[in-house]
Amino acid sequence: MAAIVKVKGVPFDFNGRVLVIPPLTLGAYEQLQQRLAEFPSDVRDQASIETTIDSVHAALRRNYPDMTREEVGGLVDFSNMQDVMACTMDVAGLKRKALEAELGDKPGE
Repeated sequence: MAAIVKVKGVPFDFNGRVLVIPPLTLGAYEQLQQRLAEFPSDVRDQASIETTIDSVHAALRRNYPDMTREEVGGLVDFSNMQDVMACTMDVAGLKRKALEAELGDKPGE
């Protein structure tokens, strides 16, 4: 049975598991703001990896409240982390709106 998506976002295919990633809430952004401001382009250090997992977890919990940080750590890898972070930081909804215009406003998983 598919989960009911409460918050619009960007559908993202995690190797066959499509989840809708909504943008961060202001509260989550407030908690992560300093870490996100210092987010480097080279995301291979431990602090960047932790920031990525924490940010994506905070966003995904909006639609999947039972999702654990550990699960998110298993979904995000070096091949998708830049794209996943772009979805998470889609605060203006530009990426989502472009997808909706292209595909129509279809609810995600």
